[in-house]
Amino acid sequence: MLSNNLFKVLLPIFLLIALFSCSDKKEKIPVLDFENKTQVLDAVKKYYNKETQIARGGLFDETGKQFIAAGMEINNSDDWGIKFTFLEKSGDEFIPKYETELLDGSFKESFVDKIKFSSIDYDLIYYNSQGYFMGSSGGEVFSYIVDFENRQVYYAHLAVEAGSSISLFISENTLSKELKDFFILTFKKDYPTFKIVEDDIVVD
Repeated sequence: MLSNNLFKVLLPIFLLIALFSCSDKKEKIPVLDFENKTQVLDAVKKYYNKETQIARGGLFDETGKQFIAAGMEINNSDDWGIKFTFLEKSGDEFIPKYETELLDGSFKESFVDKIKFSSIDYDLIYYNSQGYFMGSSGGEVFSYIVDFENRQVYYAHLAVEAGSSISLFISENTLSKELKDFFILTFKKDYPTFKIVEDDIVVD
């Protein structure tokens, strides 16, 4: 009888311990197909940051490891722009390894994907704002190539002002001729008459 009473007392305690033990276990990140953009984005939103808007898997450094480049857009009273965070899947979590500063741009109507150059042994992230900041009287286009291996953001900025010439600025850290030529040829398709300027352009 005593053992039965003891069992009745202890059973709820054991059940509570088991319940809390199960609730403490983190849900495991499933095996990912890093080439599946939808699957990668869903995983990053669920296990890292639900505000993530863009996610691309790739071999973003010379180690040959798979990383994820996650893009978020910030738009509040203090800050505006986009940023990229490079994540490594480690066990049951995503670990941030590098994050860009806040960059001018928006993910609305933009083009974002990983890109490969013959002179570089790993993937990079390419962003182009396309026509989002363009209007009937002019506007601007922001373009970035993000290099996780070297912690660099290579930047091109095209400005179109009504009644004046079209200008293209390429950041000084874009030392690779292949990357510089890529920016120039990309913009020449839509704006063949631009001139390259040494200082970044401020559009009023």
